[in-house]
Amino acid sequence: MIQKFKILIYSLLIFFNVVNLLANNLNINGLSKLTLNDLQTQTSIDLNMDFFSNDDIDILLKDFYKSDLIFALKYKKDNDNHYLTIQENKLIENIFFNGNIKIDDDLLLQNISAKKNSFINKNNINDDIKLIKSIYKVKGFNNVNVVVSTEKYSNDRINLIYEITENNQSQISRIKFIGNTSYSDRYLLSLINTKSRNFYNIFTSGSNLNIENFKFDVGKVKSFYKQKGYFDVNVEFNITEISSNKYTVNFYVDEGDRLKLDTFDIDTSKLIISDKIDKNFNKFLDKMSKNNLFYDQIIIDNFVNKINKILISNNNFNTIFVSNLERYSEKNKLIFNQKKVSLSTINKINIVGNTITKDRTLRSKLPFEPGDYFNSNLINVTKKELLSNKYINDVNITSVTNEGISNITIDIEENKKTGKFLAGGTFSGDNGAGLTLSANDDNIFGTGNSLDTNLTANDEDILFRLSLVQYPVSLSKIRNSYTIFNNESDLINSFGFKSDELGILYSINFAYDELINITSGLSYKVSDRHSAKKSITSINDNIGEYNIYTLSTSLQQDSTNDFLYPTDGVSNSIFFEYSPKDLSDDSYYKFVIKSDIYRKFKNSNRFLFLSNDFGFAESLEGNLSTINSFSLGGMNFKGFEYRGVGPKQDDIYIGGNKFFTSTIGYGGSFLFDDKDNVNTKLFYSLGSIWDSDYSNNNEVDIRSSLGLSLDILTAIGPISFSYAIPIDKNKNDKTNEFNFSIGTSF
Repeated sequence: MIQKFKILIYSLLIFFNVVNLLANNLNINGLSKLTLNDLQTQTSIDLNMDFFSNDDIDILLKDFYKSDLIFALKYKKDNDNHYLTIQENKLIENIFFNGNIKIDDDLLLQNISAKKNSFINKNNINDDIKLIKSIYKVKGFNNVNVVVSTEKYSNDRINLIYEITENNQSQISRIKFIGNTSYSDRYLLSLINTKSRNFYNIFTSGSNLNIENFKFDVGKVKSFYKQKGYFDVNVEFNITEISSNKYTVNFYVDEGDRLKLDTFDIDTSKLIISDKIDKNFNKFLDKMSKNNLFYDQIIIDNFVNKINKILISNNNFNTIFVSNLERYSEKNKLIFNQKKVSLSTINKINIVGNTITKDRTLRSKLPFEPGDYFNSNLINVTKKELLSNKYINDVNITSVTNEGISNITIDIEENKKTGKFLAGGTFSGDNGAGLTLSANDDNIFGTGNSLDTNLTANDEDILFRLSLVQYPVSLSKIRNSYTIFNNESDLINSFGFKSDELGILYSINFAYDELINITSGLSYKVSDRHSAKKSITSINDNIGEYNIYTLSTSLQQDSTNDFLYPTDGVSNSIFFEYSPKDLSDDSYYKFVIKSDIYRKFKNSNRFLFLSNDFGFAESLEGNLSTINSFSLGGMNFKGFEYRGVGPKQDDIYIGGNKFFTSTIGYGGSFLFDDKDNVNTKLFYSLGSIWDSDYSNNNEVDIRSSLGLSLDILTAIGPISFSYAIPIDKNKNDKTNEFNFSIGTSF
């Protein structure tokens, strides 16, 4: 018995010594949900060891600090004993943002690392605070403060709360360029992203104080000057606070000297198509001569791209032209050399990134296919053509060539929001105020085709149009349009009756090249003209129901530098419409020519312009219906009321079979501030309308007017105000000096 008791005592002593050894060496406290087995999964150190060295503890602490299961960790050492106090992590139930007015919750939620149903992580939270401040900094909030707190949701879950104090927003009130003698402030302002905000900039938002934006703008200005031949240009900036949170940004420009070219040379030897290259080279020399032979990278690149496209179109894939500038102490020479490139055959074309647009649709836009010859110049041509589609935001094209075989990868960044619904007001000096509703999709079902539905109502018309624009897969330069339309027109105050038209239209557009478009169309409509205001010949000849077939064709050439507000280039168009006598109840033909010429002053946005319009129409049987005749006044002849110029019958407007207008003018930026978003035109117009089938007086009676227009460039497009004074007018003309419209003045 005594022996058994001794054995028991001895065993207990050994047991307590082992337990005491472990407890004295490593003590872990604070666990409520986690077990030692849970902790073991977070570290490479064996937690069941009898003794832990300092190195073991270092590794253990690093592992636990990285663990999502542990939110906080306290460590203390007493002699050889290690004490760990663990604060277990909790899951995030909700994430709240308080105090954020300028930035939506959704934007912040999309960018922060913290997510619902994930463990809270201190490092991630610190990164999120920096990220939120960075987002606000881009918006000009440089003193934003972010504090993070938690509140208990349940025993193992918390709500994460971001308290945001935005403080005041810093804005740029003025931007100044100093030292720029070759290019105006306005021109340089159009190049940079930073914009000023003043009380008179009522349609622009301005920019916020963001140093990175200014650095980026410095690079853009430098790049522009170097493209123009100022290779030694230097640009710097500083910021001056002019009042509380209002700043002026000064860009200091040291232009240096501009490089002037002395000689040009091109090597067209051994090329069968040398005559085509030489012809374009002569055009290039003309452009450089007009540029006073100053170096201009844009003119040079355009020429190189053009002649390289000529090589490709003539199946010459193993040669490209490159430009080389040779600078000497006395002469500067620009040489265009032929460069041999490795010719390969396309094996495979991989298209990635497209989740909406069909692969077949994208392949139809490519100028090459498997089996074709390939060179690097095709990449630039292809990228430009793909980016011309509204449903493509960006393109990256790479190729891998091995033993004469090329595999091409085209990475597409799609515009996934090609469908939109718009509702808005309209205003025209011709048709007054109106409302428009439209719904369209520029990439319906991923085919690259577009569907457009539009309803427009104004003082004169209620027009509904449903149009499908289809791009044939095998013909990239062709566009088919199918349209159904219904138009109700109230012409009581002009032609003296009302008109309802219901019809269909098919047209085909051919893009001959980047500048020239050819369009032909065929339409059928039922035209019901009714509600005669009075009984006179010009009205009675219109009244009735007509089945009308028309054929039309137009040729457009446009080399202007801007769609909405051109300052340089030429735009010409010819339009012909024919309604056959044997098919239509109201047969006629109509011919219209338009020509707009813009010439910009050197190193300035100011320009001269000349606009000419001419049209004539004839009936193929009887008198030309007044609804098919031309009208003059309003938007097409400032200073006169819409349909206010021309012959009348018993106070009913009858228009004319022929007309012309000619306008010459000077345009530029706002007279009082070269940096504003208001553009001006000073113009003089003259014109006439004559030869109505319902008038005995068909003389060419010239009218003229002198005026000033203001085009305010807004986010929704130009808004135009014009004031014109009639100089030469007829006593029966109706004048209107002031004109307002949403759209450009000419």
